[in-house]
Amino acid sequence: MPQVKQSRKVVSGKKTSVAPAKKVAKTKKALAQAQLKHSVAYYDCCSQETKKGLKGVKITQICHHCKHNSQKLAIAKVQEREVEKQKIAQA
Repeated sequence: MPQVKQSRKVVSGKKTSVAPAKKVAKTKKALAQAQLKHSVAYYDCCSQETKKGLKGVKITQICHHCKHNSQKLAIAKVQEREVEKQKIAQA
């Protein structure tokens, strides 16, 4: 049976509130990752997957895949641009 956290303790007929849990401070790295949102990469991924065809895959599964891989796709796109810039600079 699951444990249920009680919000108030009863002490001799009086209700007293439980102290709130302490918040854990996020590190700079965690904050930076939380702030990164690659919506353009997400929509590009979704459009590419739908152009390929769904083929028995639910749209929610595709959205979930694109949501979790959008950061990787954005990083790969930036690296491709850097390579292109270097080729143009050498020419």
